[in-house]
Amino acid sequence: MPPTVTAAEPVTQTHALPGETDYHALNAMLNLYDADGKIQFDKDVLAARQYFLEHVNQNTVFFHNQDEKLDYLIRENYYEREVLDQYSRNFVKTLLDRAYAKKFRFPTFLGAFKYYTSYTLKTFDGKRYLERFEDRVVMVALTLAAGDTTLAEQLVDEIIDGRFQPATPTFLNSGKAQRGEPVSCFLLRIEDNMESIGRSINSALQLSKRGGGV
Repeated sequence: MPPTVTAAEPVTQTHALPGETDYHALNAMLNLYDADGKIQFDKDVLAARQYFLEHVNQNTVFFHNQDEKLDYLIRENYYEREVLDQYSRNFVKTLLDRAYAKKFRFPTFLGAFKYYTSYTLKTFDGKRYLERFEDRVVMVALTLAAGDTTLAEQLVDEIIDGRFQPATPTFLNSGKAQRGEPVSCFLLRIEDNMESIGRSINSALQLSKRGGGV
């Protein structure tokens, strides 16, 4: 059964409900002082909430259950089968339940916006979201744990609770079939001659292409 897709709008379009302030305006209010001369931090929380209501929820692919979602993402070459094959399906679903049970909410609009803009798994045309934050955390944990169920559970807890955050390439790429490498930075040695400089430039280009920093 193919997944059910929500409202047919690309991720670049958003609409606020009549009478509601959209998330752009709420985020802008963070730069304005209230009547008491204080920064309106509550507007940031409201902006994050509105971002989900106006944009994320409308542009997220809907699946009836975890099995349907996992089967689809593996079959359509979104998820790396080898990562999930290290665990039983029941454990993977239990780990997803563990992550979602924590009721994670982005504390700021910028955090939510950055995650959905840069990190989450999207459809190949870039118009739909296939993951929520909890899904990404679980796939990162499963990848890093390499079959160790206890470690996978610990990683989910540490990331969701904000005590550990993997580097960008690791969090972005882990578990995805179409990805760069889950590495951060490489230190290149360059000698004072044209041959070494030329090799280093080529190495830097290749590393950058595959998701590594230089």
